[in-house]
Amino acid sequence: MLKAPKFWYFKKDSLLSNSLYPFSLIFRFGTKIRNLVSRERKTNLPIICVGNIVVGGAGKTPVALKIGNMLTKAGYKPHFVSKGYGGLEKNNTLVNDWHSPKSVGDEPLLLSEIAPTWIGLDRNKSFQLASKNGADCIVMDDGFQNPTLQKDFSIIVINGEQGFGNKRVMPSGPLRESINRGLSRTNLVITIGEISDSVKEKIPKHIPLIAANFKIKEDDMMLKGQSVTAFAGIAYPEKFYNSLKLVKANIVDTISYSDHHIYSEDDLLYLAEIANKNKSILVTTKKDMVRIPKNFRSLVKTIDGFIELDDEKLLLEILSNIIENKINQ
Repeated sequence: MLKAPKFWYFKKDSLLSNSLYPFSLIFRFGTKIRNLVSRERKTNLPIICVGNIVVGGAGKTPVALKIGNMLTKAGYKPHFVSKGYGGLEKNNTLVNDWHSPKSVGDEPLLLSEIAPTWIGLDRNKSFQLASKNGADCIVMDDGFQNPTLQKDFSIIVINGEQGFGNKRVMPSGPLRESINRGLSRTNLVITIGEISDSVKEKIPKHIPLIAANFKIKEDDMMLKGQSVTAFAGIAYPEKFYNSLKLVKANIVDTISYSDHHIYSEDDLLYLAEIANKNKSILVTTKKDMVRIPKNFRSLVKTIDGFIELDDEKLLLEILSNIIENKINQ
């Protein structure tokens, strides 16, 4: 996957965005046809979908991790289901610690640290496998725009730094679908960081909204004042670079790769050379770390962040009701 174009997040229309607008109309038409001919397949498990309207970087995986943790602590047996984007494995598979990001993708490896995680192109089959293997609910990372997948409760994640970008659909902008259409199928919105008024006014009043913030673990505060060379292969790397500013690290260089980039030994040698010249330490995200060859990981420090909800109790109550109602049907 390529890096998100910068013009997607310009506040004003750009020449590139305007020139690509006709292709956005074609994309939207194709999506409409797909929705008309597709049929949702049912499963006996309650499915909680964590998605977004923009392409990548909103924070849905950290939110999914948070929800998985919450449900496990509450006594439920959630399983994660992911498509396994970026991985070579297309069959439905339970992620194990011997898997690599090349085989199953990077996000499933992170999810599997919290709860059993299934990947595969046919996510409906993953639902069935999870049910047979003891799951009493599913947390689905992504899949919001897929009309064949059951969703008992859909959560949309909006990141304050991104918002809705230039509010245009791909490839003219970062939206997977129009804002109104996406929000019309949304049961709850989680916002991460400060949200602009222009984004807030797009969210209908009847949709519950829970604010959240991305927090850094105390151990990472030791980066304060240290010179760092930051690198990331994620959809919206600026979000990571801004988190380094939160811990008051001295960023001397930033190097961005394409989303889900699998790092080679040459990549790490190049990065180490830059850090050596800059007299800095290499820092990346936890998501990137799983894509770095193991024999090079000692050269790199990660920022380990987590989602903190303003009203965790409310979200758990809502999700518990969804799960219990489905189980008791």
